[in-house]
Amino acid sequence: MRIDQMFRFPIKGLPGEPITSAPVEVGRGILGDRSVAFSNGTVEVADGEWNSCLSFTILKNNKSLQKWSVKSEPPFITVSAPREADGDALTFDSSHVDGRRELREYLSVHLPTQGPYRRDVISTPNGMFDSQLSGISIINPNTVRQLSKAGGIDLDPRRYRGNILVEGLPAFAEFGLIGKVLRIGGARIAITKSIERCSATSVNPETTEVDTNGPRLLATHFGHLHCGIYGTVLTSGPLDVGSGIEVEEMREEESHLVPAKRSPRFATVLSTTAHSPEIVELTLSDPFGWFSEHDEAGKYLRVHLPDPLWRNYTITSVNDGTVKIAIKVQGDVSRRLAKLQAGDELLVSGPYGTMTAPNVLRRRTALVTAGIGITPAIGLLRDPKAASLVEELRLLHVERGRPSQLSVQVRELSSLVDANAEYQRFDSSERRPTRHEIAGIVDGCDSIVICGPEGFTREVHDLCLEQGILPEKIHGETFVSPQTDLAKLFQGLPVASVRCQSSGTEFIWKPEDGVLLDSLEAEGLDAPSLCRAGSCGQCAVKLLKGSVTYPMEPSAAVPAGQILTCVSVPAENVELDL
Repeated sequence: MRIDQMFRFPIKGLPGEPITSAPVEVGRGILGDRSVAFSNGTVEVADGEWNSCLSFTILKNNKSLQKWSVKSEPPFITVSAPREADGDALTFDSSHVDGRRELREYLSVHLPTQGPYRRDVISTPNGMFDSQLSGISIINPNTVRQLSKAGGIDLDPRRYRGNILVEGLPAFAEFGLIGKVLRIGGARIAITKSIERCSATSVNPETTEVDTNGPRLLATHFGHLHCGIYGTVLTSGPLDVGSGIEVEEMREEESHLVPAKRSPRFATVLSTTAHSPEIVELTLSDPFGWFSEHDEAGKYLRVHLPDPLWRNYTITSVNDGTVKIAIKVQGDVSRRLAKLQAGDELLVSGPYGTMTAPNVLRRRTALVTAGIGITPAIGLLRDPKAASLVEELRLLHVERGRPSQLSVQVRELSSLVDANAEYQRFDSSERRPTRHEIAGIVDGCDSIVICGPEGFTREVHDLCLEQGILPEKIHGETFVSPQTDLAKLFQGLPVASVRCQSSGTEFIWKPEDGVLLDSLEAEGLDAPSLCRAGSCGQCAVKLLKGSVTYPMEPSAAVPAGQILTCVSVPAENVELDL
């Protein structure tokens, strides 16, 4: 592995410049990288103090910035607005307050304010990075090529604004460098996390035009929003194009630099257990202990294969830094997972979802499941503390043929719960439960958990509403394959105005803007989100006026009066409590 290309971004949000050599220092990134940033007027900022990237003029919410020109010989930077003659370019000293004042005046002429506060050019000793911990971003072009192939679009790796493009690393292998140290000559760089991408990646660095929906492309084909890795300089030294890169183990005293995340990382297969020809359970571990930090039985883990392919699997147990996921062997992905052996590595992300035992088990609880949808029930009933609160447990499960090992486990677990338990199983090859039978199971319950295929969960959910059960008492998870052709879903939809009451932001939504979450982020709003696939419900916001439509049906329950922005688009003019 070696450095193939290097780039420096002297002014945050503006284009970078190719370089062949530059030093890196402890506590900083590449010399001259992100030296200054221009505030956008939404908040007050002070020179010398770090602020969130949302406080500054950045490519995410102003795509025209890619049309600017920037060159530098640190600390001197030359910047030119689009279509400006060379004589109108500004050269300033970024290390001096007078130079930063010159840049503020120059940028203010060309870039409109986004808020009521005085704008200024800000500099800190460590650089104006998106995180307070300064560092270096690294992109693997082979991963970008995989995304290009999957998405049917030629993506230039430069759109991910990396400081270093590497050569000699297989696609996705960069995620395996998290928690490692890269030695480049005398420099040592700790790889601390993967990089979550925003709508800035929608801009083509060559044409300077928006030619795709960057986040949606990643979410569709990779099942996550991450491209590239982030490093922190441990030992200063020079970097040069062509330099070799060696991988070292991180020292124990450096391990605190790697935070527990839900982002993509490689887990190790500890064991593969076949409960039947159709049901396999994988036990996974990771080197960081992230499973214990974030995972809970009842949530789901997302697995990512290099084709790229991805699927969600319910976590059935969490124990001593390991998790178990149950897999029904019925498709290409599940067959490949079933063949994994102890010691194999698997790229995973998550956990996602909120359907954990403390959230859904109540005094009188009904579990209504079908097929592989029974796996969440295993995780829920394995939580002894939450299960001890249940006084009446009703279970209804639908599957084809003889009882699966998973349904046997659920029945055994239900017998261990200190509650009045009722279990009904239906062999769908003989008959399915009637609406009357399902209604009898859910009637009078404080909580109803529904898991199974899309049609089944929708039918049971609608029946619960007809029975007068409040929406907040209904919890569901739909087992579906990911949508791979999202562009067609937005064609023909009318434009609509979107108003955000709390922030005062207003904008016009167009079909090419993608789902509401994409457009909200493009406007610089820090909208809540997690899975970005309609599965976890974390993106829910209150809908004050108007209505939305769901081109991609969410599997998470939608609370009354709220919408899931990650899978919805305006059906008319809307107002949000955001």
